[in-house]
Amino acid sequence: MGFLDKIKQQATDVASTVVEKTQETAKTGQLQMQLRSLKSEEKEALADLGVALMALGDVPAALSDQAGAVRSARERIAAKEAEIADVRESDDAPMGGSAETVESDAEEVVEAPQSSGEDEPTA
Repeated sequence: MGFLDKIKQQATDVASTVVEKTQETAKTGQLQMQLRSLKSEEKEALADLGVALMALGDVPAALSDQAGAVRSARERIAAKEAEIADVRESDDAPMGGSAETVESDAEEVVEAPQSSGEDEPTA
């Protein structure tokens, strides 16, 4: 029975190794999720700091480049929002001076059910 005992011991060792690796992988995954959450928290805090700093109006000289980038981005955002509003307004305007839309001219067509062909009139 020495051979079977040896196989049993090897199977036990393999199972123990698998359990250990699985626990390590789970722990690593859990830590990585916590790290992502902390990084997200940091990003939000930095964004809040930037908003508060920009609200001061008088930005320290050391941050003038970053403040300029924010102002530039805000200007581009405002321009793009105005462009979108213009497009929406032009889409809402009637085309060709007519207030009618395609839907107002549309009529529903109801087809009569077709029979087997026996009752159809002959021409």
